[in-house]
Amino acid sequence: MNLNGKLKGIFTLLLVLAALWATGATVFFLKNSGVRFSTMNELKNISFRTSGKITEEWVISTLGIEKGVDLFALDIADMEKRLMAFPQIRRVFMEKRYPDTFFIGIDERVPLLKIAAKVNGEKQFLLVDELDGKIFQPLCYGRDDFSGILAANLELKLSDAKKMAFFPVPGIGAVKKLVDALRNDFRDIFNLVTVVDLRNYDGRLEAAWATIELHLRNGIYVVLGLKNFDVQLLRLDYLMNDKCRNDMHRIRSINISSPNDVVIGYK
Repeated sequence: MNLNGKLKGIFTLLLVLAALWATGATVFFLKNSGVRFSTMNELKNISFRTSGKITEEWVISTLGIEKGVDLFALDIADMEKRLMAFPQIRRVFMEKRYPDTFFIGIDERVPLLKIAAKVNGEKQFLLVDELDGKIFQPLCYGRDDFSGILAANLELKLSDAKKMAFFPVPGIGAVKKLVDALRNDFRDIFNLVTVVDLRNYDGRLEAAWATIELHLRNGIYVVLGLKNFDVQLLRLDYLMNDKCRNDMHRIRSINISSPNDVVIGYK
């Protein structure tokens, strides 16, 4: 190699070393000066939607999401798994909306009934899902949010004590059918119901001894069988609004569980 070639190689090496030094010095300066770079993938906005009570603040805190992180690096599968660990959440949908927005959508279970229970030594309400009878601890519910939910006396069985997970409530299908019939076709009676009490149920609808008791605001309790609710409720409606209308203040109980007889107990 001639002299010119050697000088050219040395000059090129010096240029590379100078460039590396300048880059390192720039990074060091920016790192210690508090200057931040804004990139195309920096998370700036979180869009949130839910069908129920869960708040955006609770979700962000639970997932530990912070604005300014790399949107591309967010692990959707992991975050969905973490949220689905809470039984109140039925479904989760997440989407990265480039360049700077992350969307979180939650579909929550709708409570049919509330059950008073002790959880970790504290009294609180647990809720029964109206579709599959799954029990869940309420998240982000205020005291007033429970007032419009029917109370129920139902047997609870833990399936996982650590996660406070429960087996589906036995007989919830029959209870749901009754409550739906009341809400849809017998609204006046439904508005009087305070407690739904499932009694002597062993899992068989044909069990003649199984009944459902409705506790009403006027102090009357009504006993129904587990089948043919429409027929039974028509009879109850006739008794309360026609035949016994003027005697309701004297009645303690109405038993319409038998297809052939009505038993009325007086005070």
